[in-house]
Amino acid sequence: MIAIFFILIAGGGLAAFVIGAMTMLTREQERSEVTMPAPQRDTIAASLLFHVVAAGGGGEEDALRQVRRGSGIAAPVTRGIDAGNWAESYARIATPQQRRELLEVAVQLVAARSPVPVRQYAALLDLSFGLGFQTDALARLRELYGFEYVDHARDGRPRGADREPLFARKPQATADLLRVLGLEATPTREELSAAYRRLVSQHHPDRFHGATSEAQSEASARFIEITRAYEELLRTFV
Repeated sequence: MIAIFFILIAGGGLAAFVIGAMTMLTREQERSEVTMPAPQRDTIAASLLFHVVAAGGGGEEDALRQVRRGSGIAAPVTRGIDAGNWAESYARIATPQQRRELLEVAVQLVAARSPVPVRQYAALLDLSFGLGFQTDALARLRELYGFEYVDHARDGRPRGADREPLFARKPQATADLLRVLGLEATPTREELSAAYRRLVSQHHPDRFHGATSEAQSEASARFIEITRAYEELLRTFV
């Protein structure tokens, strides 16, 4: 009996040691996944920023200079990326603080040339969603840095030719704003966010690439109407 007793104690101690070792190993792996691949993380970050800035239509070389100067990241960039997928990859190897900083740097780069094409704002939305933020994160930054966006169909015109926002802010009743998002009564923030993301994906400017200018302009107006309604409702349902 005494031998059995000592065997049980030894077995329990061994099990505790194994569990503790596995826990430490898991934590170390999670830490290394975030902190080790800095070159890879910088390359993804630079490519995402380049994608957002280039969506403004100012030319790739100019976009690259803006990214280098505005972010301080000298890593190489990859053109023609899927912003959502790349942002998700970045989120997996970055800390929450690094994700927040990347989104804010992107907003700063865009806000420097306000008003911006709605296609560029859509690129910011793709980045924000891919980084794992709630939709109001970008809305708060837009309010902080203050920028407007204009008709996607006007992207090709010289900068300064269309300085007036397509969809000016006008006071609207809460019920009207809810109808824009297809909602009734008093939605939760989760319901508000879900409705916004669903509608924005339907009217994303990239879905109308190659369409007529009239179709692009109509989609852009709807995209902006949805976004403005959402931003106003965020302030209502705090």
